[in-house]
Amino acid sequence: MNEYRRLPRTTLWLIVLFILASLFFVVRLITTPKPVYSAQVQLTRNGSGAPSPDHWDFSSFEVTYQFNTTVGSNIPSGSSAAVSAVQHAFATWKSAPNASVQVSQGANTPLSAPAFDGVNLVCFVCQADFAKDSSTLAVTLTTTADAVGQDTKHNTTSRFAGQILDADIIFNPAVQWVTNGRPGSNQEDLQTVATHEVGHFFGLDHSAVVRAVMFPFGGATLTTLSYDDLAGLMQLYPKSSPDFATGKISGTVTFANGGGVFGAHVFADSTTNSSPAVGGIRKSTIGALTAPDGTYTIIGLPPDNYTVGVEPLDGPVTNSNLAEYAPAYNQSSVQTNFNTRWH
Repeated sequence: MNEYRRLPRTTLWLIVLFILASLFFVVRLITTPKPVYSAQVQLTRNGSGAPSPDHWDFSSFEVTYQFNTTVGSNIPSGSSAAVSAVQHAFATWKSAPNASVQVSQGANTPLSAPAFDGVNLVCFVCQADFAKDSSTLAVTLTTTADAVGQDTKHNTTSRFAGQILDADIIFNPAVQWVTNGRPGSNQEDLQTVATHEVGHFFGLDHSAVVRAVMFPFGGATLTTLSYDDLAGLMQLYPKSSPDFATGKISGTVTFANGGGVFGAHVFADSTTNSSPAVGGIRKSTIGALTAPDGTYTIIGLPPDNYTVGVEPLDGPVTNSNLAEYAPAYNQSSVQTNFNTRWH
């Protein structure tokens, strides 16, 4: 049985209560929920041993990205087109509503290898560890602070554990790239992959929402953010004066014996055909992962009618696609010994 009530443009209410053979799922509004992070946010254990989200501190130093503009024959459209594709990817995230992201393009660089060196490198010919998985299209190598007071390589020191200090985006030079948005059977769209990697640049992890930019597997051309992507970005870099109101759904997923389900993917899905609140953001489900006690909070929900579902990360997205999540809670892996349910 579902019962929901929506207060105009301010708060979403959804109450669901049902008992399964092995799973007990409660969804309720909580006005002051404990910190529970969405599926897309990378986590670091802070000084107190609690999970905290990885993100830049834009007031600590100026965050820029710099191109090594050299390209190989695998990008037949040339350097200018490749650079433009990545610039558009950064612009997509920078222009997202309800978030405040401050990053700019710096001078080009001849650097040809990723390193923690104060340069956020974007490179099309650099080598990275692509050998272990030939299907890897690109990697983003991020350096974060482990504690307060560490060198940032910008004449400042870190202010918190999880502060991103350096991020390098490396595109696989063995992949055949196109920049026209129409990849062939053995080609990949550069802007699509760049948009995904820029999400990692800003501190987002993979998402289990299939049509999210941060879904870990490539497919069709996809260069616009989804509700799910925006929710993750809003959590890391909230705008002081939001462009539109959003709500939260919080609750708990437990087994019938009362134990919390850890790492369940809980998602809110609209039941209407209403248009997105702001143009340019694709309507999608919005997800979150449960903490060890089974609690979760789904943020960034535009006013609408929603059902809520819960599923295990047993494919296509698995624990390995969210490798930092379980260790951040001092767990070895998420739990998958339950069936998908939605109500």
